[in-house]
Amino acid sequence: MSPSESPFHLWIAMDDTRTVVALAPLKVSRNPARHEWGSITDLRAEPETERPESVPRIIVLSTLVLIGSFGLCLTGAPGPVVFLLAVLALGVGSASYLYKPPPAMVVARDEATFPELHRTLESARERTEFADLLRMAERAGRVLPAVEAAVDPAEGGELLAQVLWEAADVLSRRQQLRPQVARPPSASAGPAATRAAQTLAEQRGAAQALWMQTEAELERIQTALELAAVAGENVAHDSGALDVVREAYEELVAVYGNRH
Repeated sequence: MSPSESPFHLWIAMDDTRTVVALAPLKVSRNPARHEWGSITDLRAEPETERPESVPRIIVLSTLVLIGSFGLCLTGAPGPVVFLLAVLALGVGSASYLYKPPPAMVVARDEATFPELHRTLESARERTEFADLLRMAERAGRVLPAVEAAVDPAEGGELLAQVLWEAADVLSRRQQLRPQVARPPSASAGPAATRAAQTLAEQRGAAQALWMQTEAELERIQTALELAAVAGENVAHDSGALDVVREAYEELVAVYGNRH
């Protein structure tokens, strides 16, 4: 069964170089921080811990090996054997001190089989904006039990996950468009321009239009998520905010429904 045929569940995994958002299970190597809420599993690569300086430790190891070798010589052990053991101990110990494990990485085992169920963000701007949207959605998710009179918590949690999936898709498209939009504009395609130059200008114009479309979609998603979060938090002080919560989730339904 394709992962998309299961109940809606969003997987988010982040390491130092990319953010992967998927409708199929993800992993992060080397014991990630795992956070589950609503219909979302959020995996984060743990930051690298500071390792002690290797040089002082190797000096201490060398001293111990030297003392041990001297002790073996005093017991009458053959010189070549003592030398071999000393080299072996020093080599293994130094290697263990100098070894640096590879950084934790996102593992998306189903990406090749189901590429349509995965969105990968590698640009710093897209990754930052998605992280901001994720934090906003989690704020909205935390207050769902308090706004049960307006939104079913289970349905609300699933809807927040669906909107984050849409956000990842929009950010992925914008990421693909950035190289075209970032290029300096060419000279105006006037009457003397070649057909190729005119076509290039048209294509760049189309890319710019698509870019503006993604910006509008992202602004709509951000506004709806922020409204859901702020209105939900205000319910504790203002029962009238429940109407605003309903409005916010109606907008989230529209955001997701426009594409499905």
